[in-house]
Amino acid sequence: MPTPRLLRAAALLLVLCAPRLTRAQAAAPRFDAEEPEVDALIAPEEGVTDDGGADQPWCVQSEGIEALTPTVCHYSPAPPERAPDTLVIFLHGLTKLGTTWQWNGQRGLARAAKAHGFEVITPRGRLGAGSSKYADHWNWPSSAEGQNTLETEVLAEWKAAQELLEKRNGRPFARVWVWGFSAGAYYATSLALRGRLPVAGYAVFAGGGAPKGVERWAKGTRPKPPIYVGYGHKDRARKDPARLGRALKAMSWKSLVVGRTGVGHSMTDAQVREAVAFLAGKASPALRPPKAPARRAGAPKLKKKRG
Repeated sequence: MPTPRLLRAAALLLVLCAPRLTRAQAAAPRFDAEEPEVDALIAPEEGVTDDGGADQPWCVQSEGIEALTPTVCHYSPAPPERAPDTLVIFLHGLTKLGTTWQWNGQRGLARAAKAHGFEVITPRGRLGAGSSKYADHWNWPSSAEGQNTLETEVLAEWKAAQELLEKRNGRPFARVWVWGFSAGAYYATSLALRGRLPVAGYAVFAGGGAPKGVERWAKGTRPKPPIYVGYGHKDRARKDPARLGRALKAMSWKSLVVGRTGVGHSMTDAQVREAVAFLAGKASPALRPPKAPARRAGAPKLKKKRG
């Protein structure tokens, strides 16, 4: 039976430890899309609404895009025997039920896949995931509650689609990248900073955040795949990706953060080119230092001064 002296020592130990536990819990970052400032910044993509209000097919049936499943669309620029060795998993922005905005995104990703030589899948999120404010929108489980209830099945859906394509192609993909736009960018960032997926890289466009204290919390994340962050200075959400860039730099996380003047809440061809080049380990033409101007015929050569 413990003596009174031991009981007093145990009680004192609990008192001393309690504040430390509280501080540690308070320092943990929150990936909660229900925070007012986040909800106010993410632009819902509503597109054309069906007159009957019914849900529309998730995948557009054109330009070689197929419904791999009713909720996962796929495009490859080449047949299975010559399919690219890179797969992009693209996470859409907030999309209202009964609209077809996602079809434009799928067409754009198909054009990018053809131009840059990768396969792409565009899975669908879950209704109301991440934010109760948008209960009638397809979204991603960026909140802690959403991650607890939905994340396992969401990631399993992506994995099943990847395995189906690898079986069809007769070989595994050499690399998998996760890209996200708007609300999808915030969720992609959450996955990257938590080390949730064994992928080769991430790219986020018009979104992505760094919760308070993330530099301490995510510093030990392994592995640390490279992250491309592209945003526009005219975007209301511009402060979030800029803050993410600073946090990645503080953690010595390999990243490329590019903000463009004149660009709003969008995903541009130039950003896609930069993301592909960066994630593939190549120098982007847009980021190379300018070459020295060519010397005109007959112009005198400049001699370097000594000393």
